[in-house]
Amino acid sequence: MSSSEYDSEYDSDSQDNYSEIVYEDEEASKTRFCIALCHLYNVKIHGPSDINGHYLVSCRYKILHMDWIQETTDFMHIEYQVLNSYHHDLFPNYRNIVLQENYIKPEIVEYFDKNGCCVAIIKTFWIKIIQRAWKKVMKNRQDALKHRQKLFAIRYKEINGKWPIQCYAVGGLLGLLRLHR
Repeated sequence: MSSSEYDSEYDSDSQDNYSEIVYEDEEASKTRFCIALCHLYNVKIHGPSDINGHYLVSCRYKILHMDWIQETTDFMHIEYQVLNSYHHDLFPNYRNIVLQENYIKPEIVEYFDKNGCCVAIIKTFWIKIIQRAWKKVMKNRQDALKHRQKLFAIRYKEINGKWPIQCYAVGGLLGLLRLHR
């Protein structure tokens, strides 16, 4: 296709291209995990139900398209600022929670249907725990390498055939979370 054909086919003056977009039905997911925007269930906003204290899924995403997610997040945050119902039965600081900038953010969640509502269990915090533990392991390894560069450690290895105890790094993938709590 030449550039002139391309330009004439997608001429912005000709017509509204958005009317040509066809939205497909959502295909069944192969897993119960996804990227989603969630918010706390509140009886005063959502009506009575037995899912109090759970997170409701507002939007699920198959593709991590940050422009779409940010647009939706901004809209939801503005809606919570306009909202007058800041009381929650389980969370006395509910107002402070929902008015934070990062209250609604993309999360990795496990979602399921409970009484006709899409409820989520947030799993993203596990990634943060693993990152912190791995940073501790890497720091221990760097410290061990620094000790091996010192003159007393090199001399100790020449005499004894092994490094001093502080020159060994402890930790790895095996038992990562058990060792670093």
